Parts: sequence; C-alpha cells; structure tokens
Amino acid sequence: MSTPFGPSDSPFDGSPEGFAEQGVTEFLLTVDDLETMLRAGVFDRDDATRVELEDGRLVRMSSESLHHARAAARLSLALNLALTRLDMADRFEVLNGGTVRVSDFSAFDPDGAVIARDAEAFFLRPDQVLLVIESSLATLKRDLGSKSHAYAAAGIAEYWVIDIKHTQLHVFRRPVAGDWTERLILTAADSVSPLFATDADIALTSVF
Repeated sequence: MSTPFGPSDSPFDGSPEGFAEQGVTEFLLTVDDLETMLRAGVFDRDDATRVELEDGRLVRMSSESLHHARAAARLSLALNLALTRLDMADRFEVLNGGTVRVSDFSAFDPDGAVIARDAEAFFLRPDQVLLVIESSLATLKRDLGSKSHAYAAAGIAEYWVIDIKHTQLHVFRRPVAGDWTERLILTAADSVSPLFATDADIALTSVF
C-alpha cells in the first residue's frame, strides 16, 4: 500500500509522540498587533509596562532615571521656547512621548519629538515627524545603533540623541536610501538648530 510520504519526508521517527521534532517557529508581532493590544489595555503604558516593538519583538523599556528625564525635559522646553519665539507654534508642537511607527514590525517611543500640529493617528507616521529625540544613558548603544538605522530607513528627517554621560548631542540628518547623509557630534559649548527651524539656535548649556 502506498503512503503519502517518501522515505525522507515521513513525519514518523519512532518517538513516543509518533512525530519527528520539527523545531520552534518564532511568532513576530506587527505594529497593527501592538495597536490592537494597546487598545485592549494589555499594557497600561505606565513606567512599569512601557514597551516598544523592534523587528517584531516586544522590548520592555526601563524606568527613567532623573538624569534621563531631566535632559529630555530641558531640550523639549528649549524647543518649545524656540517655536514660540519664531512664531512657529501654530504649525509644530513638541511631544514628550508618543509612538512613532517606523515600519510594519517596529514602533518606538522616543523621549521627545516635534510633529506637525495637525497630525492625527494612533501611532505617528514618519511623514508627520520632523524631529525625534532620545535621551540616553544605559541605552546609548541601541539608540546610536539599531534605532538610528530604523529611523533613517523610515525616512525621519532628523534624529537627535542626548548622550548624558559624555555631555554630547549626536545629530543625524537627511536620510537617503536608509542611511544618514549628515552626522554631527555637539558639546555643551555648542548650539543647535533643527532643519525645520534653522534660526532656533538652542544653546546646549540649557540641556547639560
């Protein structure tokens, strides 16, 4: 009697279960899955359960230290003051949080962002975001590595990383073909202006 399996593809191997071990298949989440989970209240979005999605995998975010929170808040305040001074507050706004969808399988919660004031979405789209900010102490390697690559690939116009330990600001700008074409490292003695507000002249002594 014939069988549907040849000698090499039969699932039977004589084990007690009757089937050969086939290994484990990893299940990856999409950003749409994450949105469904958040809307259902699976995560409370407080400091104890903050998560990001990176390449389909949930990443638990650590609680913020005082130095981390202070640097991010100071830079956000400086950006807000610059927007007001330049009469741009009716077009742009500064967020201390929010989620940016960078691909179908990755969504990040930056420490700050400047977005178009008319943006409407559960997760922000890259075209709604003019600047993303990360405040880094323990997460510097990831923020300068995989996150930087993901933001560039998504077409985010500009990305700033506050390096708290070394009192530096890493500036990434103008992505082309998934890579940044401009990179700067600024110190507390420097000032910085985002691409969308070239006259902002934010003194980094106000951050560090």
